Amino acid sequence: MLLEKFRSMSKTWVAKVILVAITVPFALFGLEYYFRQSGTADTVAKVDGYSITQAEFNETLRSQQEQLRANNRDQALDPASLDTPQLRSEVLNALINRHLATRYADHANIIIPDHLLVSEISRIEPFQDNGHFSQARYEEALRARGLVPALFESRLRDDLKNELVQEGLITTDWVPQVSVNAFLTLSGQQRDVSVAEITPDAFLERVKVDDATIQKYYDSHLDRFKVEERVKVQYLVLSADQLSQSIEVSAADVAKAYADPANKARWGGQETRRASHILILAAPKAPNAERVAARALAEKALVEVNANPSQFAAIAKKYSQDPGSAATGGDLGYFGRGAMTPAFENAVFSLKPDQVSGIVETEFGFHIIRLTDIKTAKGKTVTEVTPEITAELRRQRVGQRFSESAENFSNLVYEQSASLKPAAERLKLTLKDSGWITHAGQAQDPLLNNPKLIAALFAPESVKNGRNTQAIEVSPNVLVAAHVTLYEAPTARPLNEVGPLIAQLLRREEAGKLAAQEGAARLADLQAGKNISLKWSAVRRLNRQDAVGGLPSGLVADVFKANANHLPVYTGSATANGSYVIAQISAVVPGTITDAARRKQAEIGLVRGYGDEVMAEFLAALRTEGSFRLVNKAILEKQKQN
Repeated sequence: MLLEKFRSMSKTWVAKVILVAITVPFALFGLEYYFRQSGTADTVAKVDGYSITQAEFNETLRSQQEQLRANNRDQALDPASLDTPQLRSEVLNALINRHLATRYADHANIIIPDHLLVSEISRIEPFQDNGHFSQARYEEALRARGLVPALFESRLRDDLKNELVQEGLITTDWVPQVSVNAFLTLSGQQRDVSVAEITPDAFLERVKVDDATIQKYYDSHLDRFKVEERVKVQYLVLSADQLSQSIEVSAADVAKAYADPANKARWGGQETRRASHILILAAPKAPNAERVAARALAEKALVEVNANPSQFAAIAKKYSQDPGSAATGGDLGYFGRGAMTPAFENAVFSLKPDQVSGIVETEFGFHIIRLTDIKTAKGKTVTEVTPEITAELRRQRVGQRFSESAENFSNLVYEQSASLKPAAERLKLTLKDSGWITHAGQAQDPLLNNPKLIAALFAPESVKNGRNTQAIEVSPNVLVAAHVTLYEAPTARPLNEVGPLIAQLLRREEAGKLAAQEGAARLADLQAGKNISLKWSAVRRLNRQDAVGGLPSGLVADVFKANANHLPVYTGSATANGSYVIAQISAVVPGTITDAARRKQAEIGLVRGYGDEVMAEFLAALRTEGSFRLVNKAILEKQKQN
């Protein structure tokens, strides 16, 4: 039944996306995301009358920036790359697409029934206790992010609708085998390649650079030779981790929380039942004749079950039309209350073990149900839950303590703006000193590389007026305030210092041009069939993947595009280091099409590529039908930090 469709989805995208659905849309957008009204003063754009607000745009942009930082955790990421017109445009397009897909789903009357929504929520691991859905954990997880269940469920319902739209558009299990063969033949093709390199080193002696040329280059490229402005600072850090070390939770505190009536259901556990069923499909709005025929078939199956209850599994395989359970004798596994549609659930929880129901009608059709097992609720002792309660109480108290301390911290660094010492003494925090910090960050302490903090460090209030920065949240529950102790303005390195470097650069550039001219001439000779002398490397048999690392980047595409009807064939290109590389292709080996694993992988890739194209065309079509107006054009420009 349709429930099984959602079960399979929960093993794929829902399980992976659900935590993002909690932390990004709710924690970032807040309640206004759901209750905003069109025409507000902070509207960024309108899509079919729906307002995309400044707050929604900013928080979506921030989530994308955080994702970029996470993806480039091992690299030095230029802060400027985190706020570009291109990234801002992509964020706006993503918000537009999401609304268009939701609007389409609503117009197509795609509805997610309550019991299916409940089923999905019950399978989300952070909401479970010992493998079973826990209402207390569910509410606690949402409460920790400032959410209420109704808002979370509304968001999840929209995501499920949009996913069904996408699944219906791009899902296909077939791709022409001739296309797979062609793809494998080309993608797996290997070519025997040897190369000859003409380097600029051979031409350096022929290149002369005079002082006037060096002076001209220096004057026109002063920005290249500037030493960036930089600061040294004193700074204070206030974090929840610091405060947690002083928080204690007593045995009495744990006992009190355990005895709280609000937690009774949480520690008491939940009864779960295992059942099997036979389903004869019948849509609620199906013609009466179809429903009568379906019920008659269900009654026939019930007669066989009542005659031989021990053969329920075999009879289910024979009659059941549920694709998710028929092959396993109708087994649905263990589930608790709230997981199934109400009529089905009521029947299951009214049966005794091995008892068979009569015909149960739901929106999916007609069921015959057999209860196979009951797991009674098993409560937890205070000893068993002490670690969990202790962690929760400590987290709650740390949050309260941090909130109070953060307010004091922010007030002190603002009111005593000439120094951080008063705040350090009052809150018993340690003053720290930094090394040099530039606009690109590059501080030894990662906390100081926060873009918002860096912008504050170079603001006039900090470098000219000598004031503390405000307390800035550089990561969740971590505040930093800083005071500039030393500032150096940007300065240009003198010509006598950089002149030799400029001369070397210009000589190499000119030598590279001469190498390229020589290489192009040699390549033309080879292509004309002339016999010329070059120092060729050993022949290597390369596929496209190997070639990416084994050949200069500019040459890979040329090597595999070269017409190989008559071998050998030659191609060449200039490289980033100024050399000119000529490649000789002497043999071509087609990719194999018989490897079963590679064929399957190719089919998946081709289907995915086809699906991406279909989805892109679908969204483009929705855009042509809808109305869109950009209200605030400045939102697509890089914003200056205040």
